[in-house]
Amino acid sequence: MICMQEKLSAFSIIAPVDESERLLKRILDTESVEMIPLESILEEETLNLLRTPDHTFYDDIYSKFMNLYEMIGETPSPEPQNVDISKMNISLKDVNAFIEKVLPVVETLHRKMNDLKQEREKKTKDLEIVERLRMIDVNLKDLRESEFFRYHFGNIGNDYVERLKESVKDEDVLILEVAVEEEKTWLFVIHRKELDLESTLTTAGFVEYSLSESYSGTPSEISLQLEDELKVLDSEIEILNSTIRREFYKNRRLVKNYFEYIYILKNIHDLLQKTKSTENFLVISGWTTHQNLEEMKRFLESNPRMVLLSCQPNTKPPTLLKNRGFFKHFESITRMFGIPSSDEIDPTPFVAIMFLAFFGMMFGDVGHGLVLALFGFGLYWRLKNDLLYVIGSAGVSSSIFGMLYGSVFGYEIIPSIWKRPMENINYFLAFSIYIGIATITFAMILNIVNNLKNREKRELLFNHNGILGLLFYWIAVVSVLIFFMNGSFPRFGLISMGVLVGVMYVYSFIFTEAPLSERIVQAFFEVFEILISYFSNTLSFVRLGAFALNHAGLFLAFYTMAKMAKNPVVTFVILFLGNIIIIGLEGLVVFIQTLRLEFYEFFTRFFKDSGREFNPERYKL
Repeated sequence: MICMQEKLSAFSIIAPVDESERLLKRILDTESVEMIPLESILEEETLNLLRTPDHTFYDDIYSKFMNLYEMIGETPSPEPQNVDISKMNISLKDVNAFIEKVLPVVETLHRKMNDLKQEREKKTKDLEIVERLRMIDVNLKDLRESEFFRYHFGNIGNDYVERLKESVKDEDVLILEVAVEEEKTWLFVIHRKELDLESTLTTAGFVEYSLSESYSGTPSEISLQLEDELKVLDSEIEILNSTIRREFYKNRRLVKNYFEYIYILKNIHDLLQKTKSTENFLVISGWTTHQNLEEMKRFLESNPRMVLLSCQPNTKPPTLLKNRGFFKHFESITRMFGIPSSDEIDPTPFVAIMFLAFFGMMFGDVGHGLVLALFGFGLYWRLKNDLLYVIGSAGVSSSIFGMLYGSVFGYEIIPSIWKRPMENINYFLAFSIYIGIATITFAMILNIVNNLKNREKRELLFNHNGILGLLFYWIAVVSVLIFFMNGSFPRFGLISMGVLVGVMYVYSFIFTEAPLSERIVQAFFEVFEILISYFSNTLSFVRLGAFALNHAGLFLAFYTMAKMAKNPVVTFVILFLGNIIIIGLEGLVVFIQTLRLEFYEFFTRFFKDSGREFNPERYKL
């Protein structure tokens, strides 16, 4: 099957209002339904007879439970699919009474703990300041209460220290440098009380820090006092934290059950906002998979009060990509460009094959490929990121092409199965062009298939990526090949291309929406751009061969530098760093070039990026 997409069906269900919770919970449990706005299905007169259900108080009680979990530092992990709320024997009255009893106790303890944490933070900052003053063996309280002196403590930019000293050299001012850091110097300034020094310090950029007047003694004594107070605070914070957790774990089973109940109801009633209802009946509509639709039919057969209807929304269905296994990981590449619509071919399988072929050809080396593969797959198994899987796969492809080229970490020490790039330059450049011709042709064929699927006859026949464009492209390709073999263009080819260009111009002229004078010029430039794109897109594939040569040439450059070094250690370092640069920097460049070929030379000829990804309803925390 060419189109690797799951076909989605639209449905509507009419159910009694008292069955709404059971129905909507099933929709959430399956994670296979995307709700359709009823405005896209029902007529306005019918919509006016329906209403959106009112919000309930679930949001408020849910936020209280989340606040409780946050205060104890835990994240709830409900399992709603395994719960039948009709069998839980829980009432909203009981849940509300419970949370109103437990939450205030925990909030009070948590508030006290936060106050202690703020006090601890302040004392920690005070300790950092006092530590810088340890060299000052003076009772700060005595100095603060002195009738004759005042002191200032703070920091100033290193460049301004000498300027400050110079500006007060004629005054009775003592400036002590108590600590010097990378960009600032900490100063302890003492002066006569009647001397106004604030403006001078401010002008110099002096940032002052003040200690609480409750501290007395020398900086060393205050430091010891603060360390003891911090230990006391740590103990009090730990006691409060333990008390909070004890209060929680004492009621843990109830908290879990009650939260799960409220969590399910909140999600159900959030989903209820996407429905419409009368006083007695609920109407919902959505997109779902064929498998889930069959399961839903069986579910409704056992619930005769609910009715399943088919419907035809006035919007395209969303796209559900269904690539499996190896190809699934390459959906991340497709998504970088966009999402195919439900009536387009999913290019992911082709993307995977072409990506690996292009990357491997440009970065062919057994050793470099194995390093990339180990890096990509190693991180993928830890992080489960599809892009890392792509990198690992690209490394494997690189190693395969390395065997074809006979290259291991830049050394041609194994026999080549195919050819060596540096010994067959013209061959690889020409082969790259042939790959480009095949890729562009394949892209046009995919576009033709899309046009046939969507019955777009005009685009199928006359679009530059349709039958007309494919015919012109291949006549041009054959004509160029004949020119290189015989030295002259075939007359039939020139005439055919001229006629087809004329048809393109007429097509563009007729279907361009603009005044007559503008259409003449606009159609000309559109056709000119199309012709240039055929040429430039094909030549763009020369980079396949060029980077294969570049890969070998770059290592040759490092190898030459290594041979020039007479010290074996230096030789090893040059070759080691050279391989790291080749794997890291050139690997990144080749990765980008591979994406460029796929996006601009392949995708743009058939992929409209007009799709919207299937987004089924799920429980949200």
